[in-house]
Amino acid sequence: MFMCRILHRRAVPAIFILLMFSLKFGAPPACAHDAAQEGGVKTKTIEIPFTSYDHYEMFGKLTIPTSGGSHPVVIYVQTAEGMTVDMKRQKSRSETFNYFDLYREKLPEMNVAFFSYEGRGIRMGDKPPRYETIDWDIYNTSTLENKVRDVMSAVQIVKKQPGIDASRIFLMGASEGTLLAAEAALRSRGQLRGLILYGVLTSNMRDNFRYIVTGGAFLPWIKFFDTDKDGKISKQEFEADPHKYREKVLKNAPFEALDKDLDGFFTVEELGLLSSRLRDLRDAVETKNYEMLNEWARTSAAVSTPKDWFKDHFAHQPIWTFLSKLNIAIGFFQGDDDAMVPIEGVRKLEEQAKKAGKSKMEFHYFNNLDHGLDIIEYFVKGSLPAGHKAIFEFIKKQTAKK
Repeated sequence: MFMCRILHRRAVPAIFILLMFSLKFGAPPACAHDAAQEGGVKTKTIEIPFTSYDHYEMFGKLTIPTSGGSHPVVIYVQTAEGMTVDMKRQKSRSETFNYFDLYREKLPEMNVAFFSYEGRGIRMGDKPPRYETIDWDIYNTSTLENKVRDVMSAVQIVKKQPGIDASRIFLMGASEGTLLAAEAALRSRGQLRGLILYGVLTSNMRDNFRYIVTGGAFLPWIKFFDTDKDGKISKQEFEADPHKYREKVLKNAPFEALDKDLDGFFTVEELGLLSSRLRDLRDAVETKNYEMLNEWARTSAAVSTPKDWFKDHFAHQPIWTFLSKLNIAIGFFQGDDDAMVPIEGVRKLEEQAKKAGKSKMEFHYFNNLDHGLDIIEYFVKGSLPAGHKAIFEFIKKQTAKK
């Protein structure tokens, strides 16, 4: 469900001493440097300390083209596990990359600025795999309410920067960030031009987690064996083993080991019978066993969620509560190989949008793309997958509108 799975699963500054002035006075940049992007586009990156509404120190980076005039800007919203300002990750044993360099390189080519900011209590670190340090006392204040208000603080500080067109501010969110962006947009009526949302969390987390431990967990099996695309795996499909998954990973396990009800098919229901861990997690959702769910996030999802994260989410309104009241441009970008959120949820959103007459909402779907729209391909192979190509086209179209 988390952004880290884009980078960490496949491997995707110290805290400021002095409290900055309140947002109404703005915050001066800590430092700035110029750079030239590919194609000769010159940019300036400014480090911007600011404070949250409840006086915690925040930190962001604004990359802006040095061309004259005012520029639209995309602000990347925090996700569930919190993010550093660069999102540094391991590409190989000897190489690293910064995830946000993708936007710092591509957006200025469209004459668009980009801003990322660090989560509460999170700062850049020097240790793999996540290159972050966490102050847990501060990090545990990262409730959904506070993270929404942090988005709004980021908007306020960015709109005051020289060279920014305050009338063309866009939020980009992935996973939990889609929910935060939608809620922040509703509270910031009139201040935002649009949203870019991918890996969309369309339902309440309690319902969504049911998907993670059922349909989401079954997706790899479907991908490797379900050649007729009927949502289940026959003995013939399993033994054909088109991707050699049975041979290499399952050690040529017999089909009968999977087909518990002996009906000739392996289904998502039988996956639950095979895995006691999945059964325990499903029970934890139903009984609201937050301790077990938090342990899963820490050990299996490889992320650090703040205190009471699941409890907070289970009580929260779903994204349509906020989207239904917006009248701005919103692009949805969703892969069908997403094991963290179901593509069916986005299709349902599209139906709701059509019924509500939300003509400014665009929906884009992609075959064989995962929760992060397979963006790791860009950093490993240099090729931009279809999902992000569509995202950049959407941004280009929307930012061209005055």
